[in-house]
Amino acid sequence: MILEEALAVVTQALNHQRLTKVQNIIFRQAWEGKSYIEMGVAFGYDPAYLKDEGAKLWQLLSQACGTKVTKINFPTVLAQYAEAQQAQAQQAEANQAEANQAEAQQEQSILPEISTDSSRRIDWGEAINVSSFLGRETELATLKYWLLQNHCRLATILGMGGMGKTALSVKLAQQVQFRFERVIWRSLRDAPPLTELLTTLIQFLAPDPDSTLPVTETTQLAYLMDALRANRCLLILDNYEALFQAGQQTGTYRQGYEGYRELLQRIGQGQHQSSLVLTSREKPTVVAALQGENMPVRVLNLAGLPQADAARLLQAKGLSGSAAQVTSLVQSYQGNPLALMITATSIQDLCGGRIDTFLQQQTTVFNGVRNLLQQQINRLSELETKIMYWIAINREAVTVQELQADLAPFVPMSRLLEAVESLYWRSLIEKSDDGFTQQPVIMEYMTEQLIEGICQEILDTKTHSATEPHPFAFLKNYALLKASAKDYIRDSQARLILEPIAQQISIQFSPQELLERVNHLLSHIRQTNASNYAAGNLINLLAHLRIDLTGADFSRLKIWQADLSNLNLHHVNFTQADLSKSIFAETFGGILATAFSLDGTLLATSDSNGGIQVWQVGTGQRLVALTEGRAPWVWSVAFNPTQPNLLASCSDDTYIKLWNVETGKCLRVLSGHTSSVHMVAFSPNGQLLASGSEDGTIKLWQVSEPSAASCIATLEGHQGWVWSIAFSPDGQTLVSGSVDQTLKLWNVATGICEQTWIGHTDWIKSVAFSPDGKWIASGSTDRTIKLWQIETGQCLKTLQGHQDTVTAVAFSPASQQLVSSSYDQTIKLWQISSGECTRTIQGHSNRVWWVTFSPDGQSLASGGDDHAVRVWDIHTGRCSKTWKGHTNGILCLAAHTTQHLLASGHEDETIQLWDIQTGEILRTLRGHTHRVWSVAFAPQSLAQPLLASSSGDRTVKLWNWQTGQCLNTLRGHTSWVWTVTFSPDGKRLVSSSVDGLVKLWDTQTGKCIETLQEHKAAVVRTIFSPDERTLISGGFDQTIKIWDSATGTCLRTLEGHQGTVWSVLFWAQNQQLISGSFDQTIKFWDIKTGQCLRTLTGHQAAIVSLALSADRHYLASSSFDQTIKLWDLETGECVRTFAGHTGIVTSIIFFPTVDLQNQTDLALLSETDASELLISISYDETIKFWDTTTGTCIHSMQTPRPYEGMTITRATGLTEAQRATLKALGASEADPHFH
Repeated sequence: MILEEALAVVTQALNHQRLTKVQNIIFRQAWEGKSYIEMGVAFGYDPAYLKDEGAKLWQLLSQACGTKVTKINFPTVLAQYAEAQQAQAQQAEANQAEANQAEAQQEQSILPEISTDSSRRIDWGEAINVSSFLGRETELATLKYWLLQNHCRLATILGMGGMGKTALSVKLAQQVQFRFERVIWRSLRDAPPLTELLTTLIQFLAPDPDSTLPVTETTQLAYLMDALRANRCLLILDNYEALFQAGQQTGTYRQGYEGYRELLQRIGQGQHQSSLVLTSREKPTVVAALQGENMPVRVLNLAGLPQADAARLLQAKGLSGSAAQVTSLVQSYQGNPLALMITATSIQDLCGGRIDTFLQQQTTVFNGVRNLLQQQINRLSELETKIMYWIAINREAVTVQELQADLAPFVPMSRLLEAVESLYWRSLIEKSDDGFTQQPVIMEYMTEQLIEGICQEILDTKTHSATEPHPFAFLKNYALLKASAKDYIRDSQARLILEPIAQQISIQFSPQELLERVNHLLSHIRQTNASNYAAGNLINLLAHLRIDLTGADFSRLKIWQADLSNLNLHHVNFTQADLSKSIFAETFGGILATAFSLDGTLLATSDSNGGIQVWQVGTGQRLVALTEGRAPWVWSVAFNPTQPNLLASCSDDTYIKLWNVETGKCLRVLSGHTSSVHMVAFSPNGQLLASGSEDGTIKLWQVSEPSAASCIATLEGHQGWVWSIAFSPDGQTLVSGSVDQTLKLWNVATGICEQTWIGHTDWIKSVAFSPDGKWIASGSTDRTIKLWQIETGQCLKTLQGHQDTVTAVAFSPASQQLVSSSYDQTIKLWQISSGECTRTIQGHSNRVWWVTFSPDGQSLASGGDDHAVRVWDIHTGRCSKTWKGHTNGILCLAAHTTQHLLASGHEDETIQLWDIQTGEILRTLRGHTHRVWSVAFAPQSLAQPLLASSSGDRTVKLWNWQTGQCLNTLRGHTSWVWTVTFSPDGKRLVSSSVDGLVKLWDTQTGKCIETLQEHKAAVVRTIFSPDERTLISGGFDQTIKIWDSATGTCLRTLEGHQGTVWSVLFWAQNQQLISGSFDQTIKFWDIKTGQCLRTLTGHQAAIVSLALSADRHYLASSSFDQTIKLWDLETGECVRTFAGHTGIVTSIIFFPTVDLQNQTDLALLSETDASELLISISYDETIKFWDTTTGTCIHSMQTPRPYEGMTITRATGLTEAQRATLKALGASEADPHFH
């Protein structure tokens, strides 16, 4: 008996009267053998007082237990009391078993069945088939009586492995299911974290499944209890012991799993109408404390099968023997069903089915399943043993083909099939439709043996010869983690295999010692040059322990199944390494769209870094990477339904492109839109392509011959951006959704808008036709989804549940379900008929931009701002595949000339502070939860080290750049904040946003002092005039507005650009404005008259940034075309073009070299005589310094990429696409000896 059990016995003996604080101290300290003097010193009490209180406690316990209790004998007395109480309870249960069974048979007249209509829901999870269930009538009757008559809140089926607890729980649920409104059965075999389990339970049980899921453990528990009160629910949690830490006292939870104690506490003690049934090999301490004969918490100690039932089992296995022999065999294994089945197989194989022959061998002294399993496993062939380990590693049913791929060296299929069949007949593996698996007790045993073997091999420091028969057999033969496995399987492998090994190893070795040990092991492995998993295992182990791998040498090794996707592998040597089956990070940004090919074999994705990737769904390999080149954001991709290799894309550069995915070639560039194109969709017959744009129009393109595609119609009518379009199943109607909050239905043949539907209260981001042609779904920034009946044009259902913008909606192929994605980082599945949210899927760690169904309706593909593409199983909600990208484009730049600092805002939501002299990153500012679009240093006159930043997270932040502390967060915008600028005196800030607003802020208080509302669309840029009297703003409505900064009055609107105005500057004694636009032009304006004085052209794509030289003689401009141009302001001529960036040049600034003249260690100054440097940043992740007199790049800086300096010279097992990706992320094929 342990301390917590003893306290539980005391609670029961005292009729649930709690000990006082002092009594609790005395009891616990006395249990540890402490004297009253030691207690007094430890807790600050007078020892005499403690002795008096102790005497009272022992007297109280004496009365309760009916025998004398002292400080010396109380542990023994309590143990005896507990045994007596348990025996009494078991006797009482036995006496009432028949009565219980009879009463349970009459339950239909006592408890009416819950309605069997759609209000009752059942989720069997991974429950096993119990069609051949034997016996257990008494136990079933008792459990049913507890649940149905006594309304027990918590019932635990307790017993050792193999006793049949799982089968009993399933059989119980089958027999009582009609008495509950909700029934859910879940296995805890893989030890899911509590929040993961609670999410699953809440989604299924909650009275309002489409409501927002709580995210903290506390709120999830509260939410669950509400659900248990609202409905009569039955929860069954199998294999509860998986949550306990091996090698510790009974009931000790794994680290991080203590919250399960609170779950049991709340269910056992709370007021509700539901029941929880646990199966476990160990009794939870909460159950021990709360259980009682007349309490709502009960424990059924499951013994072995009764003699008669066990005899029936042996008879079914075909054994022969006398009644006495059968009894002897059953008693040897205490009636354990699994042990009996395994033993029966051995008797058949070894003894011809004769029990007497087996008993004569005196092998009946096995003490439980573990010894039995050890005995059985030791009898397996080497191949059979390997298969057993691999089935345990795979964690779920696995096919023979998958097993063959796992085994190294190669095993012929004929031998493999023989071995699998042998294991099946030994009852060591089970067969299902999905392949072969193991009972939990066997899987656990094999996992423990694997962990023990690996640890011994790593900890064994003796020298091994390369010629030894089996040195390091575990490390070589088995993968501890399969990088190529489904995501949820890989997570289980990391939690249940890697983590226990890591814990044991880290006790013995410091990080440096472990690195040395691993290098020693790798030296031995390198000598053998055989195909094995050892190197991959050791790398995964080091990664799991977060050990820095910089400079590691993994050359000439087989590195299989290594997960390298989330590692920094700076200067790691993989020369001549075999990297087969390992996974890496990819080069893509936030995923904006996903699209399946018609047959579901390919998945196309587009991202915020101008990339399009086409993936093979089955293998996870990238088929081809298409690059948009000059467009940062590729908003949409679509496969042609009749030309399988034809893919369409659209992007911020106003163009639509048609691609051949087989060759990777761009077949046609379609131009005509004057602003970003947000959506493309093919007609069902594949002849037409529709596009929707920020210019407010929809265009129809004839694409039957892709290379000759042309625009055949332009549909006009929306009063704002067109975010989404979709064809009807018959191709005759097109639906569009817009910023103007309307849906429009267009006749494709005539181009006429036939209907306009109004109902949303904010932008409509997504529209979709149901495949049966009956419904249109629309998702909006107002956080709702509306279902419109096409026949009547009425909105019949509004689906609510998302907590932020709904970004995408899509119908299932059968039109029965709808899926949606949102900025709230979730994906939701909805039942069309009821409008009910049936599942909320969580897994993305940032906004989810897109989600779509696979053509067979079995999977979902989603993409998000966490740079991840995820494929989900629609039935379980589990993620089966993730592609993770890495890009870190630089979006904004500011300079502090006297401090020689640069501040850059990044795609990864951080701000970097750079020392221009050294090129080093001095500090990283973290706090934003979206891309950082703008940074600005406060004027030096303010005498405060202030930096302002704005972000897509809708906030402006003020930082102390010297300390890195965030001083204030300014909230008020309702969408991305594009830019932030200080007033010349530093006392005010101005910000502009996609919400169309310009806001003025007090930098001291952080309060918004003015909101300017004249723009009709997003505002991209705002600046103060040098005298602070005027504000200038430019935006997506293609206008420039001049404001009185004191009153907020719009003084004048300048019109003339044909695209978004991205940049504005004052010039000519502040009498003129210069603007740069999406229309590829630079315009000069007279501020007083509003007249456009001249226009400069030369860039081949949108102009995004302007900068004036200090002498005001030169203007620099940067563009989507990846170049910078220097213009003579007097003549208007382009005097120089700077080329070198490989991505959009997002910002440029002039930096005077005079401020750097005293920095003699700044090598870049020796390269130029220019009075000013031009500094540029780009989506290509670099900062470049340019000589303005020659146009040459004299210096470049870059944030370290994940694989910076990694060497892959002559590495094998890589596709060309993977090799290109690794190089893009910093790897090279240079000779490592020259580094």
